[in-house]
Amino acid sequence: MNVILQAQALSKYYNSRGNVIYRALDDIDLTIEAGDFVGVMGPSGSGKTTLLNLLAGLDEPTSGKIEVNGMELSLLSDQELALFRRRELGYIFQDFNLLDTLSVKENIILPLVLEGLPPQDIEYSLQPLLHSLRLEQLVDKRTYEISGGQKQRAAIARAVIHNPSLLLADELTGNLDSRAAKEVMESLRSMNEAKQATILLVTHDPFSASYCKRILFIKDGRLFSEIRRGVNRQAFYQQILDCLSVLGGNFDDVPFTGA
Repeated sequence: MNVILQAQALSKYYNSRGNVIYRALDDIDLTIEAGDFVGVMGPSGSGKTTLLNLLAGLDEPTSGKIEVNGMELSLLSDQELALFRRRELGYIFQDFNLLDTLSVKENIILPLVLEGLPPQDIEYSLQPLLHSLRLEQLVDKRTYEISGGQKQRAAIARAVIHNPSLLLADELTGNLDSRAAKEVMESLRSMNEAKQATILLVTHDPFSASYCKRILFIKDGRLFSEIRRGVNRQAFYQQILDCLSVLGGNFDDVPFTGA
């Protein structure tokens, strides 16, 4: 078993007004193995984004520990943590976080440029991604010249070009229409199945979640339940809807449009 991420007894507490303690996360255990595709769902305020920020090293837990590839994040200095995030993690944001002053190609290769790789090595890493994400015709365009779905595919390419150990995605289809969302999720599924990319996806969208291999449901900062996908993705989608109806809260109502 090749464990990529191990979180043990993870908790995050905040002091609110009147010294009342707010528990954003409470005693979370999570193991992610290489090639896994994990979804995290729950009502607004359930702790999903807090969990993602902790796993990315963007925030520190109140208690518990996180290991990625055997490295315990709490033991890293600020400089080591920044280097760890740059080399070990890929992050895809809902609002793309592309730089308007750069071309699509320049945005994608930015992580490798920061590492000081020679141009021929950068091109070697870039070309297969352009093909698999259908970005060949867009490399010289600016980000304001392309669609939302194309921006998100470019953001995926940037997040994976350095072959991270773990790819974190935060509501990556939230700003996309249903067609673009499906294209983006198909791209992630292809990377997971063909290249064994290890992915953690936080989403409100049951349709996007149905691409995952398993779903963790969080409620009030605690793990509520877990389901795993079988052969039939449509049946898994219905399972997700059933779990969400028990959880309560507002979720995207996207019709299932095929495997």
